[in-house]
Amino acid sequence: MGSHDSEELLLAPTHSNFFRSAFRGRQRVNPSCANDPNTCLDREKYPWGSDRSTCCFRRFCKDILRDSNHCGGCGKACGYGLVCCDGKCVDVQNDAQNCGSCFEECPGSNRCVYAMCDYGG
Repeated sequence: MGSHDSEELLLAPTHSNFFRSAFRGRQRVNPSCANDPNTCLDREKYPWGSDRSTCCFRRFCKDILRDSNHCGGCGKACGYGLVCCDGKCVDVQNDAQNCGSCFEECPGSNRCVYAMCDYGG
């Protein structure tokens, strides 16, 4: 092993530790949420939330309007293949009001099939 190889080995752990630390920082626990569940509803304490659109789940603020694991309330998970659209679990493969994604409406009386409006017709 040459001197260049040993330098790479010394730098690798430091480099990966930086990314591990940066990633953990993004997932940081909101300690006041653990002590006060209303923190997630307070725009001054948690500016990403809005009135009644977040909840405190296991010390994290969760978006109950878009998070499929907390759709409409903390811990209310959508079933397999369903997406959380405005706090409701929706099948975007077959819902004419949410075809392919949330709030994509099919025009007129077109149906939504395979996440496409008026598929095959």
